[in-house]
Amino acid sequence: MNPEAQKSLEKRKKCPACSREFTGTLVVCKHDGTLLIPIKEDLMIGTTLADKYRIESEIGRGGMSVVYKGRHELMDRMVAIKMLQAQLVNDQTSIKRFKQEAKAASCLTHTNVITVYDCDVSPGGQPYLVMDYLVGESLADIIKRENHVEEMRALNIFIQACDALEHAHLKGVLHRDLKSSNIMLVDFEGKTDVVKVVDFGIAKLMPNSGKQSQNLTQTGEIFGSPIYMSPEQCLGSHLDARSDIYSMGAMLYESLMGMPPLMGDTIIDTMQMHVSTVPASFADMRHDLNIHPQFEAVVFKALEKKPEDRYASMEQFRDALAHVARTIEMDKFEPRPVRDMSTMQPRSTKQNMTPQRNTNAGALPKPQISSISASQKIDNGASKAAPVMNTPMGSISRVSQTGMKAAYSPNSKANDPSRINKSKLGDLKNAENKASKSKLLIGAGIMIALALILAIGLAIWIANRHVPT
Repeated sequence: MNPEAQKSLEKRKKCPACSREFTGTLVVCKHDGTLLIPIKEDLMIGTTLADKYRIESEIGRGGMSVVYKGRHELMDRMVAIKMLQAQLVNDQTSIKRFKQEAKAASCLTHTNVITVYDCDVSPGGQPYLVMDYLVGESLADIIKRENHVEEMRALNIFIQACDALEHAHLKGVLHRDLKSSNIMLVDFEGKTDVVKVVDFGIAKLMPNSGKQSQNLTQTGEIFGSPIYMSPEQCLGSHLDARSDIYSMGAMLYESLMGMPPLMGDTIIDTMQMHVSTVPASFADMRHDLNIHPQFEAVVFKALEKKPEDRYASMEQFRDALAHVARTIEMDKFEPRPVRDMSTMQPRSTKQNMTPQRNTNAGALPKPQISSISASQKIDNGASKAAPVMNTPMGSISRVSQTGMKAAYSPNSKANDPSRINKSKLGDLKNAENKASKSKLLIGAGIMIALALILAIGLAIWIANRHVPT
C-alpha cells in the first residue's frame, strides 16, 4: 500500500452504531453522537493464501471470524474465505471450534447447504475455510425490507431449508445457530430464492456423523441466538434435532409476521419467555394479514415448549409445510374469507406477554368436517365466520363441495355426482307423478273413444242385417 493510501486510511473512522464512515478530524458521529472508531488497515487484503487464493475485500466480521471475498487465481473463480481473527490465534478453544466447523461442513453435500472447498492455516497461524461465494441476500434482509414474507414464498424457502437441515441431521450435524441471517437466498440456474444454509460455527457433531467431536461445551453452557433458541437450549439442556426444529419455527413465525415470536427487554427476558410464554396468535400479532389457519397450526407445533410435542424430524416438518402449500394452492379456486377489520380490537403496541391461546395448537385432532350445503357461498366481505374444516394439520377454511372435501374424503358420498338434493328429489317425484296421471287420463280417453266407435259400428251392422228385402 502506498503512503498516500495509508494516510487516507488512517484518517477514516467508522461509527459502531450506524456503520457510517467519516474522514477528517471528527471524534463523534454527526448523526447519533457515538464515539467514532478509527478504521485500521487490514493486512490480509491483497495477500495470497496457499499461492492460489487472492484476498480482494472484506465481506463481514463476527465475534470469532472475518469473511473475505477472494479469487482462486488458477481457476479464476470467486470464493468466500472465512478466517479466524488474528487476536484469537492463541485461543485453543476458538481454534478447536473453527476446526469443528470445518469437520461439520465437510460432512455435508447438499444443494441447499453452502459448500466448503478447502481448509488450511495462513502463514500468520490463522485457520481459514474456503467456501462458495454467494451473490444474494439473507432472509433477515428481506424481512427488514418487506416487513414480512408472503405465504407461498415463505413455504418455498422453508421447505428447502428443512431439506437442508434434514440432510445435516442424517449426517449427524446439529446446526444450533439457525437464524434468519444464516439463510441466504440466491439465484441459481434460472431459479430465484434458492436457499443456502450457512454458518455451522457452533454446530454439534453427533456420534452418527463419523467424525470425532471436540468436547467444547460444559453442562449448562449456552450457545446460540436468543431470539431463535429452543427452551432446552435456553436452559443448557441436552439438544437433538427437535431444537433446530424449534429455531426453524421461530424463523418461520418471524418471516410471516415480520417480527420474532418472543422478544423481551433483555437477553435473559427473551430466554425466559422461550421457556414459559406462548407466542401471540397470528391474528393478534398482525391484523392486516390473512395467514392460512393450517399454516399457523404447523408453525405453532414447531414452537411447542416440550420437544416431544414438536415434529419428530425435519422430514415431518417439511412434509407438513408441503401439505400446507398444496392446501393453499387448492384454496385459490375458492379464496378463503378475509377478516372483517371493523370488528377487531386494535392490538396493544406492547408485546402480548401472556396471550390466551390453546397450547395444543399443533396437536393432531381427528378429522371432522363441518356440514355445509353445496349451494352455500362464502362471502369474503361478510363478518360472519366461514365454515371450517378440521384436519390433522389444523383448521382450514371450507372450500367447494367437490374441491377440498374431495381431497380429504375421496370416498365420501358427497363427491358422488349422482347425488341429488332431497328437496329437488321431492320436486322431481311430484313432477313424475303428475306426468304419470296425465298419461293415464290420456290413455283412458283414448280407450273410451275406441269403445264408442266400436259400439256405434256394431249397432249399424246389426241394423243393416235385419232390414227386409
